[in-house]
Amino acid sequence: MPSRIPSDWPDVIMVTDAESLAQALEIWKAAGVIGVDTEANSFFAYHERLCLMQVSTDSQDWIVDPFALGDDMQIMAPMLSDPEIIKIFHAAEFDLMLIKKDMNVDVKGMFDTQVAMTFLRHQKTGLAALIESYYGIKLSKDEQRSNWGKRPLSDKQIAYARIDTHFLVDVYNKLVPELEEQNMTGAAYGEFDRQMREILIPAESNPDRYLKMKGAKQLNPSQLAKLKALFLWREAAASKKDVPPFKIMSNPGILGIAELAPRTTKDLAEIKGVGWKIAKRNGDKIFDLLGSVKDDVIEMKANTVSKEERRARQIRRDNTDALKAWRTATASELDLPSERLMHRRQLEEIAHALPQSSEELNRVVQLNDWQREQFEASLLSTLESLPQP
Repeated sequence: MPSRIPSDWPDVIMVTDAESLAQALEIWKAAGVIGVDTEANSFFAYHERLCLMQVSTDSQDWIVDPFALGDDMQIMAPMLSDPEIIKIFHAAEFDLMLIKKDMNVDVKGMFDTQVAMTFLRHQKTGLAALIESYYGIKLSKDEQRSNWGKRPLSDKQIAYARIDTHFLVDVYNKLVPELEEQNMTGAAYGEFDRQMREILIPAESNPDRYLKMKGAKQLNPSQLAKLKALFLWREAAASKKDVPPFKIMSNPGILGIAELAPRTTKDLAEIKGVGWKIAKRNGDKIFDLLGSVKDDVIEMKANTVSKEERRARQIRRDNTDALKAWRTATASELDLPSERLMHRRQLEEIAHALPQSSEELNRVVQLNDWQREQFEASLLSTLESLPQP
């Protein structure tokens, strides 16, 4: 954030009760166009949650506190889902997911300034770059990983949070005519529709995620069994304390324990990523875990895939690579980032289904008018050339 908030800015309004939220909603609805952002406690909690929502009109900033409001946050739901009220986000994907997860609301009427900027071929599209470029305000990174779940909020946190939305309405007013001038309105709004339609689902806890840890592939079955037990213990402890797993123990720590199977507190403490504090606090539990694990718990699956299935898998991988190459080449021709043509998830769905006609393609993914005009024919031509698995 800047060294100080400019003196001509009005005081930010803190929304901490149903009455003040209802009053704010009337102003937001009358404005018709508002900037919106959210903050979560991703780096400080196991159970990530919506900690803050910032809202701005062209003349005022609000900070909405979900902790203070509780269930009264739902008063916002009709406004957030009203397509006639324009909600301006910057890089909206995470915000849409968080609002859906914690409020069960599908945001409608969304405009994403970062998406618009990429279609307008801006070289830098981050919010800090945008604010510095348009308004000459250089943002500090001090609060980027702030603990938004902690109360009370500091003055620095409040200042940082309000700036995230303070300029969004003005930026929107600049970007809309630029999109029109460059014939990119359809492209941008088509992507907004996809974002609102394909809201991300929060990743579920995967008990087999330990297999993807760096170094896990080098462990033998006995060591993998120990790693699994340690991983599950760490997940349960992190969930109970509501802290990120790394605050219980680092990945190198549990990997080292699984590999070396220490028998004394001294040996445990000397493992990289453990140390004396963790060894003394959790040593008894760790030794119990190691002693209870059977060597034959984890057996790496033998490669019993048939020759035909291996060939089919290779064809699918090759087809996906061919479609990625098509997307890269087409994006280069249009002078756009690859992800603006088609999202990675959509490309993977197409690679799996291999549609051969416009009708089949649009049953797999919903292309917008701009996509159909710019590259549907080229995509279908590429698909026709790919072998079936």
